[in-house]
Amino acid sequence: MDYSLIIPIYNEERTLPKLLEILKKKIKKKNIEVIIINDGSDDRTDVILNSQNNFKIIKNKRNIGKGAAIKKGIKYAINKNIILIDGDLEVDINDVLKLIKQYENTNCDAFVGIRWDKNDKMGKSINALGNYIINGLFNFLYRSNLSDVLCCLKIIDKSLLKSLFIQSEGFSIEVEIMAKLLLKNKIIKEEKIYYKRRTAEQGKKLKFSDGWNIIWTMLKLRF
Repeated sequence: MDYSLIIPIYNEERTLPKLLEILKKKIKKKNIEVIIINDGSDDRTDVILNSQNNFKIIKNKRNIGKGAAIKKGIKYAINKNIILIDGDLEVDINDVLKLIKQYENTNCDAFVGIRWDKNDKMGKSINALGNYIINGLFNFLYRSNLSDVLCCLKIIDKSLLKSLFIQSEGFSIEVEIMAKLLLKNKIIKEEKIYYKRRTAEQGKKLKFSDGWNIIWTMLKLRF
C-alpha cells in the first residue's frame, strides 16, 4: 500500500527541527509522501520549512484552522491512503509505522490511535476532564465504544475520507471524521500509542472554546 502523511503546523518552531529529523530518518525511507501545511505561522516555522526539499510544503498566508489545513493537504495527496497526525510531537512518530502494519493486517476501514486506555491515569487537568467528557458523550450519542475520539493519529483510505465531505475548519475535524465513519457503518480499529501531553506554555493550542465547537459538531451530526 502507498501512503500520504499529512501534518498541519502552526507556530511550532520549537518542535519542528526534531520533527523534520524524525521524518527523514523514519518516514521518508519508507517512501511515504510527507505533506506539511504551514497554517499561517508567525514565528520561525516558515524559515525552518524553507530550508527543506525532502517534503511537500504548503503555505497558508493566514491561519485557517487545523481542519481547513488538513482538507487542503488531502487535495495535494497523491497516494491511496491518508495518514493524519499533528506536528507537535505529543504523539510518537514511530507509532505511525506501527499503525500502518496493523492497518494492512486488519480488516477495517480506518485505524486510529489511543492516547490512553482504562489502565492509564489521565490526570486531573481540565484537558483530561474535557477529553473524558467528550469521549463519553460521543459514545453515548453514537452508541459506540471508542476509546479516544480526539486522537490526531488516523489512517484511512483517501477515497473514503473524501466521501465524508468534511466541513470542520478547526479541531472538531477529529470527531467529525469519527462520527461520519460510524454513520456510514464503517469499521474502526484502535491501537494504543505513546503520548506525552504538553502544556499551554509549551505550545498546546486547544482552547476551552474549541471544546464547545467539538460538542456542537457531535450533536449537529447526530441529530
